[in-house]
Amino acid sequence: MRVESFRDLLTWTSGYHQHLSHCFAQSAKRHSDERSRMLLDHLADKEIQLADTVAGFKEIAADNTLSTWCIEHLEQHPLLDNTVDGKAFAAMTNAEIITEVENLHQQIILLYQNLQGRSHPPQMQRLLAEIHDLEKNEAQQIMQGANRLEDI
Repeated sequence: MRVESFRDLLTWTSGYHQHLSHCFAQSAKRHSDERSRMLLDHLADKEIQLADTVAGFKEIAADNTLSTWCIEHLEQHPLLDNTVDGKAFAAMTNAEIITEVENLHQQIILLYQNLQGRSHPPQMQRLLAEIHDLEKNEAQQIMQGANRLEDI
């Protein structure tokens, strides 16, 4: 998918979370450890919820804001690719899964943080701040939930 506008970026972000959800769900079916299956199922559920929430921003944001171009920034800071291999999670320990998920989320948070730091109109700054904060808060909640599963 070619990302040119912020509408495209929201579509990509939502799709990336859907992709992660699918990877986690597939890995959960393959993993031999019960706790790891529970963790991966939990992560799959949280990612699909996050995908839906991010997609919802396209419904509430102003059309002119969503039509703003972001090509220049994305040429300098390429997006993550959707080649995260769901099978790899099936072979990871819980600690490795948590570390990898945290890394993936940090990359998305950094993307929105970098975009937010650029000069944009106030309505774009608000949208970027909301998405950044959403991604950051959800990543923290995902990690807290994963750590609680570890404690069980």
